[in-house]
Amino acid sequence: MKKLRISSGINLHSFPKDDIFEYIRQGLMFHKKVGFDAADFSCRLIDLMGENWQQGIDTVLQDSEKIGVRFEVCHLPFGVKIGGTEEEVAPFNASVHRSIDAAKQLGVDFAVLHPNTTTVPRLSFDKQQQYDDVMAHLSPFAEHAAKIGLNIVVENMRPVPQIFPFHRYCAEPEELCTIADALGIGICWDFGHANIAGLRQSEALTYVGSRLRMLHVNDNFAWDDNHVAPFMGKIDWADAMKGLSIVGFDGLLNFELSAARIPDCARESFANYVVNVAGELCSLIDA
Repeated sequence: MKKLRISSGINLHSFPKDDIFEYIRQGLMFHKKVGFDAADFSCRLIDLMGENWQQGIDTVLQDSEKIGVRFEVCHLPFGVKIGGTEEEVAPFNASVHRSIDAAKQLGVDFAVLHPNTTTVPRLSFDKQQQYDDVMAHLSPFAEHAAKIGLNIVVENMRPVPQIFPFHRYCAEPEELCTIADALGIGICWDFGHANIAGLRQSEALTYVGSRLRMLHVNDNFAWDDNHVAPFMGKIDWADAMKGLSIVGFDGLLNFELSAARIPDCARESFANYVVNVAGELCSLIDA
């Protein structure tokens, strides 16, 4: 059986964020206890570190080295709409550039970017304009990352269902690969996003091919981005893992899960479920 190393965000534990560094430290210790090999760093945590965030990242790096669980991947800020006002875009761009520097300082292997597109009616969808907007938006980030030696990847998007025919640029693998190739970067594949987009995972991943560098493993019911654990939604995981087998993926099986409503008494059991599910997914890769 092909055995992939596993990681997730540190949100699976319940320690409060009053002391952000202790929150991160407890998250890493929780990861080690339940059997994760690595962790996924959310750059939104940087905002909680204050003006001395560089010193804060050093503290996080030292703790991860002591505990023995490294932040190998991270999620750069997202949420702004391309083409927004200068008041919206300027602070967001500054946050992404700061996060790129922090990710490099933390030593992550891959940092994921959203193209930050939106769902639009198909009647008004202009692929060339969407491409131009995304390239103008992401190019400065890709240039910054390349300059300092940080590997970034772009993530497939999911449409927000509407009552009219709609589309979201970078929800289709062809669009996503066009952007990745133009920027000279790899791809992060989000299984949940692909499920909402109605894609057959194995076929889409075959198209992505060797561009695949990073995963967001989560499940849903093909309507909302629920971020539930695998086998708790409707994704065909046998087909999804077939896609990983076809492209020869050997990176992290990186879980991106929602844990906000899980009671404290059940969090370790839930994390153990995730670890066990990782083994089941790995068994499907060779099936």
